[in-house]
Amino acid sequence: MTTSLVYLCLRTVSENMGVLENRLYDLPASLIKDLLPLLSIFHLDRIEKVAIFKKVSHSLQCTWAAKWRELNPTWRCKLKFMHPEQNWKQKCLECLFHMVLFRKTHVQSLLWSSDCVVLSLCAEHVQVLSLTASLRGGCRLASEDLRPILSILEKSVRSLRLFDAVALKHEHKDIMFILHRLLDHGSVTEVVLKRTPISFFLFSWITPRFGGPHTMLPQSSAAQDTRDTSCDLWAEEGPSGSKYPRLDLQTDEELSNEFSPCCSVNGQCSVGRIRSLDLELCSLTTLSCLLPSWLWLHSLHVYGSQPLWEEDVANFIKSLKKLFLNPCCSLRDLSMGNVFGQNLLASLLTACPTLLSLSLDINMPRNKRTTSGQNLNFKPDTELCLENLYIKSTEIQTVDNFPAVLQHAPNLSSLHITGIRQAHLLLDILPDSNPLLKVLILEDINLADCHQEIIHLLNNSILEELSLKDCRLLEKCTERKDFLVPFVEAARGLCSLHSLSLSQNRLATSAIDIADLFFEDCPSKISNLDLSSNFILPADLLEFSQRIETYHPTQRFKLDLRFNPLDRDPKVKNQAIKKLLPFCNILTDDWNSRSTMADHVSVM
Repeated sequence: MTTSLVYLCLRTVSENMGVLENRLYDLPASLIKDLLPLLSIFHLDRIEKVAIFKKVSHSLQCTWAAKWRELNPTWRCKLKFMHPEQNWKQKCLECLFHMVLFRKTHVQSLLWSSDCVVLSLCAEHVQVLSLTASLRGGCRLASEDLRPILSILEKSVRSLRLFDAVALKHEHKDIMFILHRLLDHGSVTEVVLKRTPISFFLFSWITPRFGGPHTMLPQSSAAQDTRDTSCDLWAEEGPSGSKYPRLDLQTDEELSNEFSPCCSVNGQCSVGRIRSLDLELCSLTTLSCLLPSWLWLHSLHVYGSQPLWEEDVANFIKSLKKLFLNPCCSLRDLSMGNVFGQNLLASLLTACPTLLSLSLDINMPRNKRTTSGQNLNFKPDTELCLENLYIKSTEIQTVDNFPAVLQHAPNLSSLHITGIRQAHLLLDILPDSNPLLKVLILEDINLADCHQEIIHLLNNSILEELSLKDCRLLEKCTERKDFLVPFVEAARGLCSLHSLSLSQNRLATSAIDIADLFFEDCPSKISNLDLSSNFILPADLLEFSQRIETYHPTQRFKLDLRFNPLDRDPKVKNQAIKKLLPFCNILTDDWNSRSTMADHVSVM
C-alpha cells in the first residue's frame, strides 16, 4: 500500500510539473530517482540540474536510454553497433528531432507540444543531421516558421547526412538553401552522401568547400577535353544500364547564384570548409575527375553501392596520386568499401605515401576468379607514414602484400583485420616489423591453429589493446586449458595491455579461466574485459565471480557481459553480479536468449 501511495504521489507530481518544478529541490534523492521515469522528455530535460545536484545523474542517463528505446522499436539491433557509454540524452533528442521533422506517426503519442516547440528543444542536441532529398520533411527547415531552428542547427550540427541526392536535380531550391546555411554559415565539417547514383550536380556545387573557390573544372575547351576522356561527366549509367540526362558544367559563380541565395548583409556569403566526406557511389568516374583539386579534404570514405571494379579503381588511384603530388594536399585518412583490385593495398600506399590511416573492404564476388598478381615492390628506403590500417577481405592475395607493407610501415600503431585467411603469416611478422603496434583487432578469422603465434606475439609486443572477436579460438582444443592457461599467463605478463576482448568465441564454461587474469600474485593491468556473446550461463558467471572475489583485484575494471544467456537463471545471475560489483563496472542488458532468434544466431 505504501509503495502504491508513493507511486500515486509521484505520478501526480509528474502530471503537475509546470507548477511543482521549482520545489523539486525539496525532495530527497531517492524520490527524485523514482520520479525520473514518469516524466515527459520536456520535463526530463528541465530536471537535469536538480538530478546533478541530488547526485542521481546515472539514473537520469538510464532514463534517457529508456526514452531512446521507446523511440526505437528495433533498439536491440542498433544497440549492438553502439558504444556502451553513449550520451543518451543527446542520442534521444537527436532521434526525436528527426522523427518530428519527418512526421513519423508512431512518435505523436510521445509529444507534449507543437512540432516547433519540440524541434526547438531538440535542435541544440543534433550533432548528426540526416536529410532525405526525396521526402519533403527536411525541406520544412527552409520555411519561415522553422528558420530559427535552422539557425540553432548551424551551431550544433557537425555531420550532415544527405540521402537520395539524385532528387536535387528536380526539386533543389529549399534543400540547397539548407545545405548552404549549414555548410557555409554553420559548423559542419563532415558530409555523408548515401544513395547518390548521380553525383556531378552536387559535387560541382560542393567542390569549392574541399579545395578553395578556384578549383572548379574549367569550361569551354578544357571541358571539351574532359568530355573526350574516360571521365564522362555528362551521362553516368544507372544500376539498370540506363543513361541519366546530361548535366552541363557550370562555373562556381553560376552555381552559387542559382542554388545559394544571398543571405548576408553585404550580399556575399562565405564558403565553408569540409574536412571529411563519406560517399556511397555506383561509379568512381566523377569523383576521380574532381579529386585532384580537393586540397582541404582530410578524410575521404568511399563505398560502392555495387562492386567498384579494377579499371574504375585504377583510375581513382591515378587521381589520388595527382592529389598527393600537390604539396598542399591535406588527405590523411582514406577508406574504401566494396572494391576490387589486384595488389590494391600496395597500389594505394604507393600512390599515397603520406596517408596516416587506410581502411579497405575488399569484396571479391564468387563468380569472379582471379590469379594472384605480381606483388608491387617498395623501394628499399621507402618509409610509409601509415599509423592505422584496417583490412577486410577473404582473399589470400591480400595477405601476400602484408609483409612488404608492414616492413615499410614502422610507425604502425593500430591494425584491424577482418576475414582474411592464413593469419599465421600476419602474426609471425608483427613482432619484428611493427614494434610500435599498440592496438590489434582480429575479427572473423580462424585462429584455431595459431595458438603459438598468439602467445609469441603477447610475449614480444607492447600491445595496449587486443581484440580476438569471432576467431574460433578453442575450436580444435582437446583440452581448452592447453591454450587458455598459457594465453592468460602471457596476457597477465604484458604490462602494457589494458583492454582485452574475446567476444563471440563460444567460451562458455571456459570463461571461468579468464578470471585468472587477476590472479593475486601477478595481476594484469587490464581495465576493460569484453566477454560478450560467449554463451556464458549464470552458473559459469557465478564461478567466474567467485574467483574474482577470491583474487580481490585492487584496480576496478569494466566487464562486458552483454548478449550472454544470463536470463536462464535470474537468481544465480544476480548472485554473481552482486559478487562482481565491488570489483568491476558491469555492462549487461535485458537480452531474451530464448525468444530472440537473431541474437541467438549472432553468438553461434
